[in-house]
Amino acid sequence: MEDIYYKETLDKLKAYIESFDISETPEEESLLLNFLKNLKLLTLGFEKVVPEFERLTVNKSLPENNNETINEISFLKNPPEDCINKYGRANLRNTSILYAAFCKPTTILENTPEKGDLVTISKWRAKKDNDPLIVYPVFDYFNIKDFQLKTVFNQAINRYSPELKDRFIADTCFIASCFSKKVAKGKEINYTLSAHLADKIFNEIYSGKIEAIIYPSVKDKADTNNIAMKPSVFKEKYELYEVTESRVLGIGNGEVMFQRIKQTTEFEDEIIKW
Repeated sequence: MEDIYYKETLDKLKAYIESFDISETPEEESLLLNFLKNLKLLTLGFEKVVPEFERLTVNKSLPENNNETINEISFLKNPPEDCINKYGRANLRNTSILYAAFCKPTTILENTPEKGDLVTISKWRAKKDNDPLIVYPVFDYFNIKDFQLKTVFNQAINRYSPELKDRFIADTCFIASCFSKKVAKGKEINYTLSAHLADKIFNEIYSGKIEAIIYPSVKDKADTNNIAMKPSVFKEKYELYEVTESRVLGIGNGEVMFQRIKQTTEFEDEIIKW
């Protein structure tokens, strides 16, 4: 009976997550956080080799940048904590997380540049081959297309009782619903649940050993993944290997047209050698 009640509670909350807008009723944030505080989620982390990823930086989004070329590598990394005054999908306020994607279309959709913008795409690779990360994968158990991940997940939960297996699945789907919420620009408070869940995943489960969260892009209908990584892990395990500057020529029908301006693989003392 307790398990039935638990799943019914999560199902009701998932339905609420899809419709709520805390920017209209900010007092509800504390209610959600109180609920989340007492929720003992069952989660599983896995080792995964992530050989490379890329980031897109809209140049004018940086402090004191008037749509100008970026010359310092630091501006291509995760921002300083004191610049983070809003929730992100996987970060609290005043908490810096490294966000990246695995293909250019996803980085474009996630950053929404405008016509005329200069953008800088930075590509990063692991310093050591086959050096795995400990990751938490966010996925909807009943709709996932990554059958390999689902098989590994099923193998991992098969050692538990049927009741606990159901809890793992229910909790996994609940977390996925939080990470899949569409959030409009300027209403970042609606990231409340996913941001606080990410904080739990990074700092509580497995004694804080989770290094990255891989989750589906909400803005990319192709179901591609994004990655959110602890800055300390990013600094320790990854290095820059290519930077490209382009100008956005046009946007339409879900496509973005770029004009490549320059590209380099040469860097020295944290400076991009264009």
